[in-house]
Amino acid sequence: MRRIFIILFLFILILASGYGIYYYWDKQKSLDAWSLVPENTFLVYENKNLVGAWNSIQENPIWKDLQNIEYFSSLKNNFEALDSLSGNSGMLDEVFRNNHLLIGMSVIANDDFDFVFYQTLKNTEQIEVIKKIESKFDEFEKSERVYNKNTIYELKSEKSEKTFSYVLLRGNFVGSFSPVLVEDVIRNLEKDEDNFKESIEEVFKIANFQDDLGNLYINFNRLDKIVKTFTKSNQSILFNILAQFSEGAFLDLFLDGDDLYLNGFTFPHDSISYLNTYTNQEGGDITLENYLPSKTAVVLHERFSDAKAFQDEKFKFWNKIDAKFGQKRNLLAEQYDTDFRGFHEFMAGENAQAILNSNQNLEENNKLIFIKMNDKNEGLNKFNRLAEEAAQLNQDTLYYEFYAENEIRELVIEEFPYYLLGKNFKGFSHTFFTSIDNVMIISNDIQSLKELILDMETENTWGKSIKENQFLESTLQESNLNVFINLPQAWSLLLNSLNDKWRKNFRENEFPIKNFDMLAIQFSHENDRYYSNVELTHSDNKVNNEMKHFDEVMQVELDAPIISKPYVVKNHNTGLFETLVQDSALNLHLISTNGDVIWTEPLGAPIIGDVFQIDYYQNNKLQYAFATTEKVFLLDRNGIALEYFPKSYGEPNIENQYFNVIDYDKSRTYRLLIAKENGDIYLTSKYGDMLGDWNPLKMKDKIAAKPEHIRIRSKDFMVVLQENGLVKVMSRNGEMKPNFPVNINDRLSNNLFFEIGNSFESSHLVTITNGGALAKISFTGKIKEKEQLYMPNKETLFKIVKNTSNRSYILARQDLSRVSLLQPSGEMMFEKDYINQEEMEIQYYELAPNKEIIAVTDKKQAFTYLYTSEGQLINQQPIESIDEIALIYYNKDNEVHVYKCHGNKFSILKFKI
Repeated sequence: MRRIFIILFLFILILASGYGIYYYWDKQKSLDAWSLVPENTFLVYENKNLVGAWNSIQENPIWKDLQNIEYFSSLKNNFEALDSLSGNSGMLDEVFRNNHLLIGMSVIANDDFDFVFYQTLKNTEQIEVIKKIESKFDEFEKSERVYNKNTIYELKSEKSEKTFSYVLLRGNFVGSFSPVLVEDVIRNLEKDEDNFKESIEEVFKIANFQDDLGNLYINFNRLDKIVKTFTKSNQSILFNILAQFSEGAFLDLFLDGDDLYLNGFTFPHDSISYLNTYTNQEGGDITLENYLPSKTAVVLHERFSDAKAFQDEKFKFWNKIDAKFGQKRNLLAEQYDTDFRGFHEFMAGENAQAILNSNQNLEENNKLIFIKMNDKNEGLNKFNRLAEEAAQLNQDTLYYEFYAENEIRELVIEEFPYYLLGKNFKGFSHTFFTSIDNVMIISNDIQSLKELILDMETENTWGKSIKENQFLESTLQESNLNVFINLPQAWSLLLNSLNDKWRKNFRENEFPIKNFDMLAIQFSHENDRYYSNVELTHSDNKVNNEMKHFDEVMQVELDAPIISKPYVVKNHNTGLFETLVQDSALNLHLISTNGDVIWTEPLGAPIIGDVFQIDYYQNNKLQYAFATTEKVFLLDRNGIALEYFPKSYGEPNIENQYFNVIDYDKSRTYRLLIAKENGDIYLTSKYGDMLGDWNPLKMKDKIAAKPEHIRIRSKDFMVVLQENGLVKVMSRNGEMKPNFPVNINDRLSNNLFFEIGNSFESSHLVTITNGGALAKISFTGKIKEKEQLYMPNKETLFKIVKNTSNRSYILARQDLSRVSLLQPSGEMMFEKDYINQEEMEIQYYELAPNKEIIAVTDKKQAFTYLYTSEGQLINQQPIESIDEIALIYYNKDNEVHVYKCHGNKFSILKFKI
């Protein structure tokens, strides 16, 4: 970007040379600058009031944020210096006012592009201003050469060692930092080839200049080439679409506060054009927002009024692009005795594909497809029959399972959505489907389907998010094709798709690039063209790390010191958060949001582990399940024990060590798991009755971590890590799974995470040994990876730190008083030194995209430190806290509440992020 504006800076100097200006005006036949722009140019920016546009953006929040990027800060300095040299009297404005400035963007290499600057030389009155500026410069070395009978002048900067080439051509100035682009302009003119304007002539029939920041003209014939300069070479389907997407577009550019808008029209090709598949289709708004999980990075959304006609046009397009595609599709239909057009009959005019953000390094991005149905029964019937036919032909049993009362099935046809909906729905080596309401939902990852079901239950979707919902409402409501991108969520996907050069560039400028929040690109069919809308929102996504103190929301003082962390729970009547804490008298207190102690219940022993909220009676009213070192408790929201509880298990002199609540298929048929200090494990019904061989199941050695349940392909696995290095994976009835136990050959601690794939082989449990070996073990009993991490000395401690949703993790390494935080790949995030050498408690919160907070609690000093993911301390003074804290993020107010205990006081603090 800096090159564009250095050109402006040099342009004044070049004109000041005064060489042959009268000759080029009087002796040559002048041409409009547009006539010089070659056809291979991708984009042209046009402005007739450069100084006015420059002045209007100075106070804009987007522009101020961009000053953090070196390119833009140097631009500001250069432009202000240029204005100063002209005397600050408006002379610079006279050079550019009412004189269309064109800046063209073209590819110059496989991974690079550059700009060409065009301006018609209108009169000699500009010379006085130019001469005044020219006299101030002495840092450029001038030279010239002849190319095809035209003199190209070159200016080499002694400071930057960059060379700027320019030519005075048919009454116009043409210049660039890439000599090949200047030569291309000369060559194109002499060969009388089509220029940029002629290649997209329909665009110029409607283009007109508005009082805005300028116009953009896009040559879609070159779109695939420009995208290839940024991306890896494995995006063939994307390139196919881009190469034939449309012909050209004209867009007005303007800013409105924190938002950038581009509005205009896009014109499709007369022959092959992806946009033409929406011809004669009525558009509409998006109604699937409540199905898009919050971790959605990219959405491709379609609206149409005639499903069969729309799909027919789409496959005509793909068959023209790739004749083999149609042949494969027909063979597949014949093999499974199905008609793809029959699936289009139940489509209700709205489809969407969501690409999900993932912290795991996946070969295939996790995706969800949503098909709105006008006849749910018929649609589900077609999918079910095809799934049964495919399983039979593959000589396999039909895979299905129920999860939270939703049936999930597998359709064993590789890349089925690719053949059903088009080549842009590729990436489904596995296909799983379920239906919710009148929407068919397809995914390439069964865990993503399960997480979506939970996200919808907990309202963790775009439709329930204030930011995403407000954004969708601000976009074009009647459109055919929409691309919505949550840029912070898409950051890792973007980096993975970029080539090495541009990945490095983006990482260096992570902020403020990440401060661009949401992007919408929309097309709505109107006669022979498409009304086009681009909207880019902006906000400060970086966590504020300059706070001197936090504001106090409330504080309550108990009679005895608090010995537990705060357990934040939800009131099912009001939806508000409340807090459970335990004091040194072993009393449990429920505290309201305004600081009232609702009830107090004596427990007789300290709580171990977490407090779980369960729907015991399956009536959407919640109870509390937890264990002390002696008993298991189930209390209602009034603090009254449920029937049969509290209960004790095993010998009274052997304490409870771990407690867990298991819900196999989210049907609220709970199981309670109690692990004793001697390694005995009890599994009971929700009434507390012991089950099968779990009465107890003896592990014969101490347990290292809370025993966990995980479900893979409808099979249940009970996972137990033992301190002696054994990894045990068992069935629900306690039988050891094949190839287990696995001996990791090192001591183990409380470190366990699950990476769930579409098979037992591709699913892993992740642990880290006391000796610092990060191991991944498949559920077929194979050690898939075992990597030794850097271990400074034998006292070094390692931890897997899961986020609050248990969907991702980071690593912590404590070397005496130094704590280092690492990505799962081992890449350093940051490290900090503390006074205390005892083990720190570390928590990881992903509150929102780019709003990650890491809490480090020094229990000996009773201090908690809050950091951004880059290691910047958020609060200048640590929070006084005797144990782990809890954080709650309020999206509407962009505010975080901190729940903490210190002494006999429980407090809630708040701060903006």
